[in-house]
Amino acid sequence: MEDQVSLSRRSVEMLLDLVEIKISYMDIADREDARDLVVLERCREELRSLTGHAGAAAVSASVSLARRVGRPRIAA
Repeated sequence: MEDQVSLSRRSVEMLLDLVEIKISYMDIADREDARDLVVLERCREELRSLTGHAGAAAVSASVSLARRVGRPRIAA
């Protein structure tokens, strides 16, 4: 069961800004980094839903699902 935490709109927006900054500066070097990115993207969507940006969240979620992090392709 999840505990409900009450945050002001301003606090949620500040957290959202921080998460987006972190995502923009991430350099994906390994699987752990890729997992951290997925967690941060989910966090961003949760924060957006708290601020009422649900429409933007759906578009962003579909874009993030389309991106696949893996090994680079080797040219034949």
